Amino acid sequence: MRNTHIGIIGGGQLGMLLVQAAIPFPCRVSVYDPNPSCSAAVFSDSFTQGAFDDEESIVEFGRGCDAVIFEIEQVNVGALLELEAAGVRVVSSARSLEWIQNKALQREVLAQHGFPGPHFERLSANDLGNYSGPFPVVQKWETGGYDGKGVQIHADLESLMTAEPRDSLLEENVAIEKELSLLLAANDSGDVVFYSPTEMVFDSQLNLLDYLIAPARISVEIQSEMEVLGRKLVEELKLVGVYAIEFFLTKSGELLVNEISPRVHNSGHHTVSANVCSQYEQQIRIALGLPLGSTQMLHHSLLANLISDQSSGLTNYVGLEAAYALPGVQLTFYGKNEVRPGRKMGHAIIQAGDLNLALEQLQQLRTTLTITSHD
Repeated sequence: MRNTHIGIIGGGQLGMLLVQAAIPFPCRVSVYDPNPSCSAAVFSDSFTQGAFDDEESIVEFGRGCDAVIFEIEQVNVGALLELEAAGVRVVSSARSLEWIQNKALQREVLAQHGFPGPHFERLSANDLGNYSGPFPVVQKWETGGYDGKGVQIHADLESLMTAEPRDSLLEENVAIEKELSLLLAANDSGDVVFYSPTEMVFDSQLNLLDYLIAPARISVEIQSEMEVLGRKLVEELKLVGVYAIEFFLTKSGELLVNEISPRVHNSGHHTVSANVCSQYEQQIRIALGLPLGSTQMLHHSLLANLISDQSSGLTNYVGLEAAYALPGVQLTFYGKNEVRPGRKMGHAIIQAGDLNLALEQLQQLRTTLTITSHD
């Protein structure tokens, strides 16, 4: 096997972990991102600065690669399709990104294929005032949303009309018992592997993942149903790559598909240490045309996001030495030089056989480590 050149579009924390996963493989890695100080830049063999919507620049970057991976969904799809036509391997496929990156189109495609989901309505920015209910309703921007931005719950029409006018998907506000995520990897041969589902707990103020529990506390029947839906998704929509399927488990016991991500996902950070083959290594394997790795779970984990406080400025880690002294806590920081309110700065993986003990260790970490700005 020759020394394959992989290009990664997006240099955030997911890109950084993809680059790190590629190190043991016979390949070299280049990164494309608007920010020359992005998390992945320092680890890559070469770096190209460019905008995610710049078709010409992305094509020029990708033509120098054997395979291209994207770790962010706001990428120019036309550029990826052109690269595929030129023989560059794009993972996950450009066609899947084309319908997934627009949340309203994604919901329509899922509904057409019979996947269970919340009731929804699609409205343009100019037509939001014509929405007649029911309330409360969940508004999701069709495009441009990330890390909780672009998702808002409205109690009434007055609240909806005060929101930023954007083309939107309006969804039923489902009574949720648990939010779950299923990671899967699929290759060109039709092989599909699943990671154990995770249970996600969100910060209600930031609308960001606070922590997740792996594996999720669900029945064998629910896990089996998730995997059946995951396999159906791969087969009917011809998916190749790593995908995260987010589910709602309703209070009535119904399983609904919330959203799909056509890339490695923050609900899979723990796989770096909790599984034989991480989601990042899995994506590298697919890009190189290698067999899928084992998703066997080695131990239970709790994964927590490390979020900066409400300050802005140069990054300052307060209590860092004490945090590294905590037993069973693995810290990963993303190398972000500046904080802003509620920014993801890293994550912690807590390995404990007992969930209550892991939650106690998380609370201890939260009181020990503060990520803030320099005075």
